[in-house]
Amino acid sequence: MSPKLILEQAVRKRLKVISITDHNTVQHSVLACQLSKDLPIKVIPGVELTTREEVHLLAYFPDIAALLKIEKEIDHYLAKQKNNSQVFGDQIFYNLKDEIVGIDDVLRQVALNIGLDNLVNIIHWIGGIAIPAHIDKNRFSLLSQLGFLAREANFDAVEVSKYKWHKDNFKLGDKLEGFPVISGSDSHSIEDIGLFYIEDTNEEIKDFFTLNNFLKSTKRKRNKK
Repeated sequence: MSPKLILEQAVRKRLKVISITDHNTVQHSVLACQLSKDLPIKVIPGVELTTREEVHLLAYFPDIAALLKIEKEIDHYLAKQKNNSQVFGDQIFYNLKDEIVGIDDVLRQVALNIGLDNLVNIIHWIGGIAIPAHIDKNRFSLLSQLGFLAREANFDAVEVSKYKWHKDNFKLGDKLEGFPVISGSDSHSIEDIGLFYIEDTNEEIKDFFTLNNFLKSTKRKRNKK
């Protein structure tokens, strides 16, 4: 799952906009943004964070500089332990030439020592979008960990699993409990990429800024009701 292979498969599947959101790390998202500059695809800088409550939280940013800022914040709250490769596997990372250049020994598969609300505030302070991930799943989701979705929460949207997206026949622009709803492929292998995607029939979302504007517009419509 090197950034180069991910991009090649995404282009092959004719995807227009993607994001790589690894757990509590941004290295490969940065690489994908750099590698995509001459490709017919846009990569939105992103990361999937795990809050103290063990809620998975997607964070998207306007550029690499903002992504590197959240990386510095992540470093403050990471567990001061080494990765157990026998449990989580080796966390290898690549360079722009698609060469393996090292192994990340930091334990990244556990919760950060920061609560959900505070993490959302930091994401917004950096200029990003904060979206609770796969809220319908029975592990590491907003509903499984906290049991509710507050309508006054400061989320920009909520994400549901691709299974719920299909089951409930969601479309881009729909809402769930008053929030804009999105979904993602949650691909963990090259073969998964392109099997699921959100269809943008009006071609409104082309990058972070159009995504941000789209979500804000949908949210305003929610507030008028």
